[in-house]
Formats: sequence, structure tokens, C-alpha cells
Amino acid sequence: MINRHITTLLRRHDCVIMPGVGAFVANRVPAVFDSVSGRFMPPARTISFNPAITHDDGLIASSLSRRMKISFEQARERLNEESALMQRRLKAEGSVTISHVGTLYRHSDSRIDFRADKSWQIELPSVACLRPIEKPTIEIVRPATTETEKKVAIVRVPLHLRRLRAAAAAFVIFIVGFALSTPIDLQQAQNASLAAPAFTAPEVPKFEPLPAPEGMELNLAAAPSDGILSTVKPQPELPKNYVVVVASLPTLEQAKKFIDRSSTSGLQILQSGDKFRVYAAAGTSQEDAMAAAMAIDGFRSAYPDAWVCRR
Repeated sequence: MINRHITTLLRRHDCVIMPGVGAFVANRVPAVFDSVSGRFMPPARTISFNPAITHDDGLIASSLSRRMKISFEQARERLNEESALMQRRLKAEGSVTISHVGTLYRHSDSRIDFRADKSWQIELPSVACLRPIEKPTIEIVRPATTETEKKVAIVRVPLHLRRLRAAAAAFVIFIVGFALSTPIDLQQAQNASLAAPAFTAPEVPKFEPLPAPEGMELNLAAAPSDGILSTVKPQPELPKNYVVVVASLPTLEQAKKFIDRSSTSGLQILQSGDKFRVYAAAGTSQEDAMAAAMAIDGFRSAYPDAWVCRR
């Protein structure tokens, strides 16, 4: 039952935490060319596992509560039982398989590894309509030749290229016909001067500074020598799409209470789906956001399980 909730939540969230076990993280993968299948693959998301994130953020418990129509506390108790069962299976059997997601492996030193299912690949909502594209090929047919025949290579050109070539040839014929049909006055052509006309460039006005008021000095050291001032357009500020999350709660009231009880200043709330995430810092990249969070006094000791999330 928990497996179905994990699979469903991973299609809508970037991070799904199994309390006491670890976090399943969905990573964005850009479009690539698969040299094995010879196809261009659209952007997608792959799954990885982080055993260091084990706290309960309430995401799976909220899903259980809605599905089973029970209270949030009852759903959390049910989740803790499932988590304990999964940990016992990992310790006894050495592996646990989550359908359509992957398999967790436990080593003798208690280290946990994860191997994603080969069929797992989440399509991004913005490009869900895209499908793999076959690499186009050009077939060259070389017929057998005899002593009296010339060597000919036949290249099969797609139909749309043939239409483009036909249109280009028609355009060239039209231009040539128009040029030949235009009459030319030979008398004017003979009297035309072969010398190129002379042009005089307009004089660029020099920059003349205004006299400085009495008691003030005018510093022209930064003025250009040609008197022409250039303007520099300000660079737009990059959006801060990455935030460092310290808590993920099911209601806005719980998120506000968490901020009131915390000693860290500057905490803000970000709503993601049906969750309210409290974050301490933001940045234009994951590294920038984490660096801003680490600059807060006592952040590492106060929030050891903090993680980076994309807005």
C-alpha cells in the first residue's frame, strides 16, 4: 500500500520521504541523444535515493489520510508501522523492492543503496506531449555499373526538400525573366559617369563641458575623449528559484506555529501543492541557496535535515 503512495507522490513532488528509511528524490534530466536506440529522448525525471534525509515531513501521511479517510495522527501511526516493517525486512532479507520505483539494498555496514527500476521515467508536465524522435537517415543507392555506363549515385531526398528546391528554381527563373524584360536606355547608359559620387561625412560635435559654479571643481577624468557618452543597461536580476526547506507541514497554521517557536529569524512559507514548506534562505541555484542558509548563525545545528527544493 505504501509503495503505491510513494509512486503516485513522486509524479507530483520532487522529494518523497519515508520516515526512518530515506528520501526518494526526482532529478530533472535534459533532452539527450540515445546512441544505442538512435533516438532523441525528450526531457524527463529520474529517481535517486538519499538515506541521510529520514525525518517525517508529513507528505506520505497526508496522502494516507486522504486515501483511507482517517485522521492525520492515525495515518502517521500507520506510516510508522510500515516504516518499521520496511527496516526489519531490509535487515533480515537485505533488500526491499518498491513496485515501479526501484529496489533498496542494505550492506553489512548498514549502508543502504538504491537501484531505480529500468522502466521508471517521469515525463515533465511542460513537455508531456513530446515523444522520442527517430534519427533521420539518408539512404544512398549505388547501382552496379558496366564499362559503357557512367557511375551514378542516387540520393533519395525527402519530399519537402524537393519542394523547396523547386520553389527556389522558380524564384530564380522569375528574377532572370524580370531583368531581361526591363528596357534599358542606351543613351543614358553612355552618358552615365563612371566615377563614384563623393560623400562628405557630417562632423561629429565635440562634447563641451559647462562651466563649474564658483567654489566647485568639475572632474572630467572619466569623460570620453570623443565627447560621446555611452549608456550601460542594467543586468536583470536572476530569479531565486531554489529554497532551503527546514520543515514541511500539512496546514498553514502549523507552519506559522513552527516559525513562532523557532529562534531563527527570516523564516518564510512556500505552498507546494497541499503542503506548506518553511524555508530559511533562497538562491538562484542549489549551491547559492545552501550557501545563504549556512551564513545564518546556528543553522547547521538547528536544522541538520534541511534540504534544497525548487519552487
